[in-house]
Amino acid sequence: MSLSLSELKLFREVVSLPTAPFCESKVQAFVREWAAGNGIGFEEDKVGNILLTYKTPGRAPQHPWVLQAHMDHPGFEWNSRRGRTVQAWFRGSVGEHYFPGARMQFFPLTGNPVSGTVEVVRRDRESGFLKCRIKLDEAVPLEPGTPGMWELPPWKKRGNRLELRVVDDLCGVVSILMTLKRLKDSGARRKVYGLLTRAEEVGFVGAISAAKNRLVDPAFPILGIEASKAQPNAKIGQGAIVRVGDASTVFDPELTSSLRKTARALHRADPSLKFVESLMPGGSCESTGLALLGYRTCAVCLPLGSYHNMGASKIEAEKIDLRDFESMVALLTEVSQTKPGDSNTAELKKRMLENHRKRAELLYGWK
Repeated sequence: MSLSLSELKLFREVVSLPTAPFCESKVQAFVREWAAGNGIGFEEDKVGNILLTYKTPGRAPQHPWVLQAHMDHPGFEWNSRRGRTVQAWFRGSVGEHYFPGARMQFFPLTGNPVSGTVEVVRRDRESGFLKCRIKLDEAVPLEPGTPGMWELPPWKKRGNRLELRVVDDLCGVVSILMTLKRLKDSGARRKVYGLLTRAEEVGFVGAISAAKNRLVDPAFPILGIEASKAQPNAKIGQGAIVRVGDASTVFDPELTSSLRKTARALHRADPSLKFVESLMPGGSCESTGLALLGYRTCAVCLPLGSYHNMGASKIEAEKIDLRDFESMVALLTEVSQTKPGDSNTAELKKRMLENHRKRAELLYGWK
């Protein structure tokens, strides 16, 4: 199912927002306004994680799906300035050799971005974050905490190929907004939540706080949405990925089986919707972190090029295929209206035991 013009507009708006770990305020403000304008429930915990709710008339299902993504991306935070020289933090996993000479921008609350060049970078032993010395093009006073990102076009579309300043994970955020809007417009019958977390790029800090704050009922199943480095068996353009696991663990088999069943049914009904089933070892995601805290989790993701803006030799835009994104949104929309864990495992068990009943007696003729 192709995106509508209004969905493409929303897509471009969200991925163009500046963000960084602990500096997600512009994303939070956008989502708050979007929810109010579209009749979607909005709640924040005390640290700024967001819970969106598509509410249905009548009785809600016992265990509604929670669609989950994070609002940050590896980036800078303004710390101090002397003349044109700025000291800033960089948080998130990017190789240090990419920094010297790289162009970046700070994004104040109002006004135009402020550009500069990274001169020196070193790792702070205590925090583990990078300290950067940046030379601004012109001396501009900004508030401490102002977010910064690489100086890249936020959106470039060439056919179905998208080159974005941020895919990971603002594409996950906007996929949830699109899904909730589609459910509301269609009058879908099952309640669905959207959990948007902060500071994933520095160790699931927001997601862990959301769990500790009980922003989401621990009984609710969580479907994590990410972008993960493309693999030989999961290439850009081959389809959205039903993510069996990540670099750290595998996910709930019943929930994953539900995703597989729904994805296969969608592809049979519309072959333009494509899916790959794969363990994606390029990194660990919040589905692992939340599973370790007692939640049942599963995951989908987009195959990603130039992960965390790391090109072959320099900083560049992240890359995805629009058709993969469209397939992912179709899957989220469809699976959110199914009963969690409603897979084919019960039928498989029935067939297995029936086969055993018919053939087990042959075991006794082996002598």
